[in-house]
Amino acid sequence: MRLGHLVVPAIALALVACERGAPTPQRAAVTAPSTQETTPPRVPEVFDHVLLISVDGLRPDCLETPLLEQFPNFARILSGPHTLEARTDPDYTVTLPNHLSMLTGRPVLGPSGHGWIANTDPPAEAQGGTLHAQKRSYVQSVFDVAHDHGVDTTIAVTKTKFVLLTQSYSDASGAPDGVGKDDGRQKIDRALYTTRASDLGGIVADTLRRSPAPSFAFVHIGAPDFAGHATGWDLAAGSAYLAAVKDADGALGTILDAIESSPALRGNTAIVLTADHGGGVPFKSHTDKTAPINFRIPFAVWLGGGAAADLRALNPARAWPDRETQLDTAAKPQPVRNGDAGNLCLRLLGLPPVDGSLYGAVDQLAVIRDEPPKTRPSKG
Repeated sequence: MRLGHLVVPAIALALVACERGAPTPQRAAVTAPSTQETTPPRVPEVFDHVLLISVDGLRPDCLETPLLEQFPNFARILSGPHTLEARTDPDYTVTLPNHLSMLTGRPVLGPSGHGWIANTDPPAEAQGGTLHAQKRSYVQSVFDVAHDHGVDTTIAVTKTKFVLLTQSYSDASGAPDGVGKDDGRQKIDRALYTTRASDLGGIVADTLRRSPAPSFAFVHIGAPDFAGHATGWDLAAGSAYLAAVKDADGALGTILDAIESSPALRGNTAIVLTADHGGGVPFKSHTDKTAPINFRIPFAVWLGGGAAADLRALNPARAWPDRETQLDTAAKPQPVRNGDAGNLCLRLLGLPPVDGSLYGAVDQLAVIRDEPPKTRPSKG
């Protein structure tokens, strides 16, 4: 299996060349339980570290009572602003198109869309395996904005199809850096790959502890989707699907414990968590874009602790359709979508939105009531 330009085994770590000389992450053991104090940390105006975590195939009803009692680390994430009524892209409820929406802030189709509809490993970079070749124009991403403003960037994924990201934002295919100091065209500093959620949690935790500030990481946990395709999106007690959600919960716990036990990370790290789709229609798939259990997804923001908040209350101007309704991209206003995630991450870093993006660029998603303006000083 390939990620970037490297051939890697199924349980392995792959690295794209790191231009700025960040240390090579190693697999980490599970960290000790949280040592967080009872008083929640101060919420800074700008976070030093932001993670966008996508749990592939996560149905939002897994995060409702009583199932949530099995997943204590998802419950920790829900201590911040969240909704279980977010939406996928209206035209596709499959993995790669929706993740590209998260990272570009664009829908899949239409003049403002990113245009990538395939859901398999892409062709090689030289054979058109980039977003820009498909769109026939450059498609900026979260990685462009973060990298060009001096933010360290990482992807940590459990599917090889995400090689599309390293190919699209490589030294050959990425756009020139037009912000301050030239950090080059390669927008992703490192790409990490493993198929196991438990390994991924340790890898991400260790990388985060080593990351210079500021940093952005895109993290993909594929376990629920793997189980759903193998045995179905089954919520019955003892199902393989719920066991996979438990594996994802363990990976989240490793990451959260690493943050909360580190003075450098605690209070300075934010997480935006969502999903690319739910699943169950058909039972071992999620391709029916009209099925609510496919297009309904969670969207949660963890800011280091504090009281839970309802994104509906924080964003009353957004559309909040009933559970059976999916809205198209022409609807005004739009619902909260997974496509809001990327620009929200940039705002938490104090950075501007992605050029050409639709979701969260103008109609920004509020996550802190009366939140102050967030700006990061320009790099030298």
